[in-house]
Amino acid sequence: MHTFNKILIAVGLFATQSVAAENLNSMAQNSPQGISAPDSLGNTDKTGLRISFNGRESVLKFDPFGKDLTDTTSMGFQFSFVPFVGTNGTYSGTAVNDYSFNLLGGYSAGTNRLELAGLFNINRGNMLGVQLAGLFNQVGGKVDGVQLAGLFNSNLDSVKAVQLAGLMNFTTGPVDGVQIAGLTNFSPKPVEGVQVAGIMNFTASELEGTQVAGVLNFAAKNVKGSQVGLLNFANKVDGFQLGLINYADSMSGVPVGLISWVRTGYQAVEIGANEILPLNLALRTGKREFYTMPFIGIRPEIDDQLTWSFGYGVGTSPRLGKKTFLNIEVSSEQLSKGEVEALNLVNRFYLGGEFQISPKLAIYGGPTFNFRVYDTSFTDHPELFAYSSPKVHNEKYYPEDLGSQLWWGFKAGFRFF
Repeated sequence: MHTFNKILIAVGLFATQSVAAENLNSMAQNSPQGISAPDSLGNTDKTGLRISFNGRESVLKFDPFGKDLTDTTSMGFQFSFVPFVGTNGTYSGTAVNDYSFNLLGGYSAGTNRLELAGLFNINRGNMLGVQLAGLFNQVGGKVDGVQLAGLFNSNLDSVKAVQLAGLMNFTTGPVDGVQIAGLTNFSPKPVEGVQVAGIMNFTASELEGTQVAGVLNFAAKNVKGSQVGLLNFANKVDGFQLGLINYADSMSGVPVGLISWVRTGYQAVEIGANEILPLNLALRTGKREFYTMPFIGIRPEIDDQLTWSFGYGVGTSPRLGKKTFLNIEVSSEQLSKGEVEALNLVNRFYLGGEFQISPKLAIYGGPTFNFRVYDTSFTDHPELFAYSSPKVHNEKYYPEDLGSQLWWGFKAGFRFF
């Protein structure tokens, strides 16, 4: 007999031997040798796939998502090659193991202390302890402890644990702990703790803690904590958002980003003029406590090359009276003629006032302090002042073809809410 055939027979004997059956209150019964035939509908026996070997019958019950755990047996230790081929034999799915070691993969009713697998672990019930797998962990019940998987952790109940996965942590229940994934953390229920993902963190409920993602953080309901990512979305935020684009229905903290939109917060379109450009358009979004301000400006002249600028600023606007506000802003803009060809940066500090004429309209104005940094080797910078003549102070030159200038200016205009 070939060696390979001997190995197959030995594995079969090992999987169905009476020692494993006795440890698990064996339910096997004698029957003719072979595999049970399907019924008239083409189905096997309802209890599972029945296999007979040397006159002894065993039942392979594989139901990884089953919730019926009334038939379980406690085992202190088990070892398996793959599901049903191990010390628990064909009754792997009914055993709750304290210590479980699976060469390739394992299948059980639960784990109480430690489970290790080269490829995968599948638990019908709870996992209480530490679970590590080369590819994935699948748990049908609660998780309380630590899960580590090369690809993903999938859980169909609550998670109170530290989860680490190369790709994804997925749970259908609430999360209390830490989730770290290479791509995505997902839960339709509340999350309390920390979620860190390379692409996206998602909860369809509330978040109490922190979400950090390379692209998107999404909380369908309230956030009590922080969100840090390129895109942040939440309902009511008690904390802060830091990202390229932030959205919240309402916020008790502050959003920090290129564009931060708080639906019940502060939004205004600003049209105004300064000593350099007579026409500037800005979008102010966020909250009055802290808002962001991308803007553009032009010099409307008949010329082959348009003098224009683009920039970005941040500010705060505390209330002074019923209709008056103080504006404190810092901004930076690139001033160019035609294409952007050389450094010509105007940095501005603004301190001014705002008066609301109506709930939808306000006027503003005040002085500015300006600091220009530019490339001295470039000879085609636009004319700095076309309609006014501020006095330039402290003009200096530095190595690497850099120069700087200081002057006082102004800005004024209208805001539409």
